[in-house]
Amino acid sequence: MGIGSILVIADDLTGAAEIAGIALRYGLSSQIVHQLVHPATADVLVLNSNSRSLKIDEALAHLARLFPIENTQQWDWVYLKFDSALRGHIKQELSFFHKHFQAAYQFFCPVNLHLDRVVHGDQYWVAGKPIAQTAFAQDPEFPVHSSQLLDVVGRDHWTILPAAAAWTPTIKRAVPAVASWEELHEWASHIPQKALCAGAAAFFEALLRQRNTGASIASEPAFARQKPMLYVCGSNHEQSVTRISKLATENIIYWEQRGGEREVAEKLRTLLKRNQVAVFAVGLGVTEPAQVIRNSMALSVGMLRGDFMPKELILEGGATANAVLEALQINVLLPLKEYAPGLIRSHVPHRELAITMKPGSYPWTEELWAFGPTT
Repeated sequence: MGIGSILVIADDLTGAAEIAGIALRYGLSSQIVHQLVHPATADVLVLNSNSRSLKIDEALAHLARLFPIENTQQWDWVYLKFDSALRGHIKQELSFFHKHFQAAYQFFCPVNLHLDRVVHGDQYWVAGKPIAQTAFAQDPEFPVHSSQLLDVVGRDHWTILPAAAAWTPTIKRAVPAVASWEELHEWASHIPQKALCAGAAAFFEALLRQRNTGASIASEPAFARQKPMLYVCGSNHEQSVTRISKLATENIIYWEQRGGEREVAEKLRTLLKRNQVAVFAVGLGVTEPAQVIRNSMALSVGMLRGDFMPKELILEGGATANAVLEALQINVLLPLKEYAPGLIRSHVPHRELAITMKPGSYPWTEELWAFGPTT
C-alpha cells in the first residue's frame, strides 16, 4: 500500500519533531515548516502550528489563517499530532479540523506506550494513575482536571470504544481504548483509509506501518556534535529540574527576570567562550508567566552572534523551542537523526547550525547530555 502525500499538523514544535523522527525511522524524508507556503519536497511534511502556546481564540484564528478553504483536498493523508499528556486545545482543534477537512470519520488516540500513558475504560492513565492525579494536574498552562477522555474531546459527539471490533461505520467520531501495542496495531488495521486521525506519535506510527507495508526500519547515520553547544531548558518537569540541579553552577546561566536579555546574552557568550558548552535554564522560584519566560529566554539566544553563536542548540520544551526558532528567524528544519522517540536532531538550511529538540516530559538520553552521567 502506498503512503501518498502526508501532512502532519502538530500543535507544538517538539511534537512536530517527534513525528519527523518517526518518518526518518521508516526511511522517509521529512520537513518541518511553520507555514504551508512552498510545495512539499519531502515524503512527510510536518507543520508546526504552535497553537498550544496561544490562547484559544488566538489559536483558532491562527489555524484559520494557516488553512484557507482551498487547501482541503490536496493531501492523501492528514494526521493531527497532539500531546500525550492531554495539554493543548484538543477539543476545539479536533472540531476545527473535522469541519475544515470535511471528515466522514474521526479517531483520537493519545496513548504513549513508551511512557505508560494508556486508556483504561473511559479514563486516561499515566504511569499507573489517572492523569488528573499526576503532576500534569499542576501544569502551569494546561492543568489536567479530569481523567475522563470524553471531557477532553467533548461528550456530545464522541464515543469511547473498548476494541477495534466494536467500531462500525455508524460511529463517526471514536476514541480507541488502547492499553497495549497489540491493541494499537489492531486499531490501525481497522481505520478507514480517508478517516481523519489524531493523537500522539504512537498512533501515527501504527498507521504509518499499516499504510507503508513495504517499509523497513532505517539505520541511523552517525553524527559528530559540534561546539559551541547551548542547552536551552524551558521545562519545569521534575526530571529536567533534577538533572540541571546536579550540574556545577559554572556550567549554568539562570533566567531570573525579564528586561535583562542583553546582559544574559553576554553572560552566555562568555560562558560558551570559556567552556564551549553551557546550559540556559529557568531559575528556581521564578513565578513569571511561562510565555514571558520563554520569550525573554529566546530574545537572549537571538542576541548571540559571531564566533560564539552555538553550532548546536538543544532545546527542551516545545513552546520554548518555537520561541527560540522565531528569535533566530528559522522557518524550516530538515530532520537528520532520532536519538530516541521525541528527541530529534535537525539541520537548519543555509546555516552552520544543528538543532535538537526534546519534549519537556520526555526523558533525556545520556548520548544527548554532554555533562556525563547524572547519578
